[in-house]
Amino acid sequence: MNPPSRIFLIWAALLACLGAAAPALALAVEARMAGEHYVYAASFVNRNFTGWSADGSQTEDGFTLWQRTRLRLDLTSGDNLGFCLWTQVQNTPWGNATLTVDNPAVALQVFKAYLLFKVPGTGVEAAAGKQTVTLPQSEAFSGHVVLDSELGALTAKVPLGGSVALAAGYGRPLGYVNALENMAANPRDSLDLFFATLPVTRESFSATPWLMAGLFSNNGANTPYQGAGGPPDLGYIRQDMLSIGYFERTPGFRQSCAPYFWAGSSFKLALDTVSLYADMAAGLGGAWDAPKNRRRGLFFDAAASYDALGFLSPRLFGWWSSGEDADVRDGSERMPALVRTWNAGASYLFSTGQVFDNTTSVNACPIGAWGLGASLDAVSLIPELSSRLTAAYARGTNAPKALRRAVELTGENGMAQMGRHLSVNEYLLGVNFDHAWKVCDGLRIVVETGWAHAGGLQRSIWGRRFVDAAQDSWKLAGGLLFTF
Repeated sequence: MNPPSRIFLIWAALLACLGAAAPALALAVEARMAGEHYVYAASFVNRNFTGWSADGSQTEDGFTLWQRTRLRLDLTSGDNLGFCLWTQVQNTPWGNATLTVDNPAVALQVFKAYLLFKVPGTGVEAAAGKQTVTLPQSEAFSGHVVLDSELGALTAKVPLGGSVALAAGYGRPLGYVNALENMAANPRDSLDLFFATLPVTRESFSATPWLMAGLFSNNGANTPYQGAGGPPDLGYIRQDMLSIGYFERTPGFRQSCAPYFWAGSSFKLALDTVSLYADMAAGLGGAWDAPKNRRRGLFFDAAASYDALGFLSPRLFGWWSSGEDADVRDGSERMPALVRTWNAGASYLFSTGQVFDNTTSVNACPIGAWGLGASLDAVSLIPELSSRLTAAYARGTNAPKALRRAVELTGENGMAQMGRHLSVNEYLLGVNFDHAWKVCDGLRIVVETGWAHAGGLQRSIWGRRFVDAAQDSWKLAGGLLFTF
């Protein structure tokens, strides 16, 4: 027998042995599945207060049918090892992308994918992979004003004795070529985050202080992203992370590394019939860089709810945030944020918080504003029907001159947008009335309504064309939500 034949026989025998041993080597795994699916119709009038897209280039569709599907698979092996996989077809209008007739686009996405494990003998629980990372927020508000999103991260929960446990982690949300600067000029830029929380709980009082630090590492030129010869392509992340002065003179950070720091805490005091809530946060971005590139600020919110009624939960809430002063050359006075999802009473003024939360709000920014509101939540006068009524008022804390300069530097769809970023002379009123009827276990019919009015809009900031076209915004959305 020649040598190649002997090698082939050896490999065949080895593979046969491995195949026979595979069942014995495989882990015993338990699988569980869960998910949700919703389909809804939504009608908007003047969502941006003009009926145009944010840059005024096109008219938005006033009626759309949407759907979203998420499927969760949990795998566990013993008491110390697990894996979680979420896939989704993201919010998609009927007739678009993967819901296009005959020639659909591929739209299946990985929403979350992370490994869960416990370190034997230590009590330490860890997770590694794309997971939800959210900073502590009191339960009177949804989301968080600084960070609440899915990102690649390594997190750990370390018991310190009794009921106290330190939660800490590291994540990389952006290789920020796709978010902040020019890809060709900065092919290796990145944003790294380090965060920690330490809940403290007493009989009627709880607080969760938190810290987070971020580092933009810049290995290329410092030019801001300019798009295809047009103004900077700025999304909400760039609006909330960079200063207006960043785009002045020679744009970009001066240093190769731009540190960001945040600190804050959530609070709750539970009395006999009343619960009090509060949150505070402070942030500094672009530290030690040129003064024009720095962004720092404060944010506070508070709420009080009356808990003695079984069929209704009344709540008052308010917030305040520092705003821009008139000089953008000394940096920004608005607190930096990465992915904010903060909302109070599922208000129509702010993004997220609603069931049908895809492009179904005015999307105003609470940073650089103050406001008051009231909510009648969990109204259950009819069996299986739950309702919520919320009214909110917001006014800006930004100097008009700063917003005017933001529009001059970055365009109408840049660092400031009418109806979303407010000067001290501008305000918003918003009301939403939402309902959820439980048809049977796992199936609900949801109806959401919203109205918003923008007052005091300044032509000197946004231009005569936008301000003269401004009208009240309306929303009506209804559909089915299936969970299992």
